[in-house]
Amino acid sequence: MNLETERLNIREAGEGDAVLLSILASTTFHEAYFEQDESANLARYVNESFAIEAVQAEIAEPGSLFFIVFAKGKAVGYARLIEDSRLDCVQGERVVELKRLYILERVRRTGIGRLLMEHCLGEASRRGFDVLWLGVWEENARALEFYAKFGFREAGTIMFPYGDVEGTNLVLQIEL
Repeated sequence: MNLETERLNIREAGEGDAVLLSILASTTFHEAYFEQDESANLARYVNESFAIEAVQAEIAEPGSLFFIVFAKGKAVGYARLIEDSRLDCVQGERVVELKRLYILERVRRTGIGRLLMEHCLGEASRRGFDVLWLGVWEENARALEFYAKFGFREAGTIMFPYGDVEGTNLVLQIEL
C-alpha cells in the first residue's frame, strides 16, 4: 500500500461501529504482540478487552472518542482518546489520554500510523487539551521509536495487568 496513491479517510466512530472496532482491535493487538506474548494471556486479554460488549461500553463512555482510518474504503486502523483522563505523573491543565493507536500490520510503514497520530494530536488540540499522554509497554521498541518522532517525553510508569502477568508501561506525554 502506498500512502501517496491511497484514498485515506479518518472518521469518528459511533455506536454502529462496535463490531468493526472489536475486529480491528482484536486483529491489530494480536498482530502487535503474538510473537512475544504467551498465547493464553494474549487470548484472554483480547477476549476480555475487545469483546463487542466491551467495545460498546467504551464507545458509550463520556469523553471516549474513537477514530477509524480507512484506505480505499477499507478499515485499516483505529485510535481511542479519553478526555480528562489523568495520572499523577502527567503534567498539564487539560489532559487527554491516547488509550490506543493501532494499524494493521500490512499497512505499517506506509505513513498511515503517522496520519492517525497527527489526527489525534490535532483533534485533542482542537478540543482545548494542552497535554496528550499514553502508556506504552517498556519493551515495545517500535512504538517507542514512533512516539519519539513526535516529541513525546517520559513522565513516569504504570503497571499493566495482562493475563497472568503484569507489565510495566512507560507513561509518555506531549504538550499540544
